[in-house]
Amino acid sequence: MPDDIESIKGALAGRYAIKRRLGSGGMATVYLARDLKHGRDVAVKVLRPELTAAVGSDRFLREIRITAQLNHPHILPLLDSGEADGFLYYVMPYVAGGSLRGHLSRGARVPFDVTLRIAQQVAAALEHAHRHGVIHRDIKPENILFSEGLAVVADFGIAKAVSAAGRESLTRTGVPLGTPGYMSPEQAAAIAEFDERTDVYGLACVVYEMLVGDTPGLWPTEEALRLGRFVDASPEHRECLDGLPGRLEQALVRALAVRPANRFATPVEFADVLAAAAEGSVKLSDGQVRRILERAAELEAEHPTEEGALSIGAVEQVAAEVGIAPERVREAARELARPRVSGAAWQAGAEPRSPGPSRDTLTIDRTVEGEIPESEYEALVAEIQAALGIVGHVSAVGGTLTWSPAAPRPEGRKVIVTVTRQAGQTRIHVEERLELTDWRQLACSAGGIGGAALGAALGLFFSADPGPLILIPIALGAFWGVFASRHTLTRGLREQREPQLERLVDRLAALAAEVPGAALERGAGRRRPALPEAGGSS
Repeated sequence: MPDDIESIKGALAGRYAIKRRLGSGGMATVYLARDLKHGRDVAVKVLRPELTAAVGSDRFLREIRITAQLNHPHILPLLDSGEADGFLYYVMPYVAGGSLRGHLSRGARVPFDVTLRIAQQVAAALEHAHRHGVIHRDIKPENILFSEGLAVVADFGIAKAVSAAGRESLTRTGVPLGTPGYMSPEQAAAIAEFDERTDVYGLACVVYEMLVGDTPGLWPTEEALRLGRFVDASPEHRECLDGLPGRLEQALVRALAVRPANRFATPVEFADVLAAAAEGSVKLSDGQVRRILERAAELEAEHPTEEGALSIGAVEQVAAEVGIAPERVREAARELARPRVSGAAWQAGAEPRSPGPSRDTLTIDRTVEGEIPESEYEALVAEIQAALGIVGHVSAVGGTLTWSPAAPRPEGRKVIVTVTRQAGQTRIHVEERLELTDWRQLACSAGGIGGAALGAALGLFFSADPGPLILIPIALGAFWGVFASRHTLTRGLREQREPQLERLVDRLAALAAEVPGAALERGAGRRRPALPEAGGSS
């Protein structure tokens, strides 16, 4: 069926005078028209012909009447709907203020205060619709319009009406029910039932685009959720994100989580957290920050925590709370190079990179009473190299011994051992960055290929002729295949390496605890007590 303006003019003659085409989207073509009965300009949206053929008129019109009941200042009302000469159409007020897409297309990012105001207004509209059982399903800049300076949301319930009227037919014809870049993972997976958290995802994509200038592109990983940072963000996105208020990135990562259960429960909750991110942080001077960190370091030395130290990425996130740029954090780490900054943190400062799902860190800390003398450092190094089977570089500055592998090959291990003597105690910190190399990388690639094949098989099983939609399960299968393979292999590597590092720390702790007392008794010559056997290298 031809979808041209002359056909539409003829079909709607006597009710609406079509003036010109305004644009088109995934589901409808929009025309500026004159409402002849009421003498006003309106926007007439005509469903694409393939949608009309797939959904049928009766069910679509019955479903769309539900959205006509929505009445809210930030919701663009539905004025009319119907069928004419085989065309399915619905009518909304014409908003001369344009759409958010029009503003974003000019290339300028939206200031945070304006972004927050738009997000709050859209969230209020979504909350009203959700109370009436209507999920929008297609939140994007094209559906956020501006009327008298207020954001109003258009096309409420249209995606649901189309889906409810002809989901099975649409799956066969390959018509997507959502917009790539703003479509939630559950929509991409063609799950039948959605809830409010689908709209949380769409709103988060819009907020991200307003602040950064582009959509996120990649779904956040489990590591991103833990850190509250987009660890795979491009350098351009990273630069924009680093300039935002401290907790804002955490809110965006959570709102864009792959699993709905990890997201905010409602769009209003998401908007409230965005507002708190800008207003809830207490600002401190550089001097105050330094004094707080120094005192925290003293407390850590007096009462060391059971867990490992913070990563540089986590310190950057904390610093952002008080308005300190990430570059300052990395500069301070390189300048201070204190014993409590782990070797992995020094590497992160000297060679910034975003951790990905293929990397993990294994950390072991132990504190024993007594300060081991520097004269015993040579024995410590011998124990480390014997336990790991690796020759390393050694530095001893300010009462701290640091050992690291000597020019490790790409397939080599990245272990940092730090022994610090302070305040009558000796602290041993061992940290290894687990990286998948050699056959493990090939296994991850094989997992991605296997996942893609499984996704293709599932796509063909559920639909005999899926068309372009087959790419969705293939992409999802490849993603999860790589993710699952990396997770499994990294966990196996951890289980293999952790006992060996535990034995190494046991040996060093025994040596640190026994040598000072033995030195007093022997003068210069008593033999060192026997230590537990070390595990072999792996």
